[in-house]
Amino acid sequence: MNKSLTATLKYALTSDKKMSLMAKLIKGKNVEDALNTLAVLPKKAAKILLKVVKSAYSNAKNAGEAKDFAIKEIKVGAGPKIKRVRFSSRSRVSHYEKSRCFVQVVLVENAPKIKKVAKVAPKKSV
Repeated sequence: MNKSLTATLKYALTSDKKMSLMAKLIKGKNVEDALNTLAVLPKKAAKILLKVVKSAYSNAKNAGEAKDFAIKEIKVGAGPKIKRVRFSSRSRVSHYEKSRCFVQVVLVENAPKIKKVAKVAPKKSV
């Protein structure tokens, strides 16, 4: 039985393009491997995504008794843009927008892997 558990973060203070680059690195990995990968990356988006994956992992631990989870999918979407103003010389004003994004992490239980025993064919004598 494959349960899927989620964690969502809204209005993260980084753009969706930067966040999706970090999401591609850990999609499909085991949760422990993903946490180790994100912990050493020097990016702001990696630190934000680390918190979301930790939250999803703790949600999964509290909900079930399985201990081995993998990241099934990570959805990254664009959030609302915040309009800001920068004042410059000669009474001019420059407008710019700050990007935000939404992140949803979906975890699924890893099935225990069964090792297959290789069959050895008998040697033919000639």
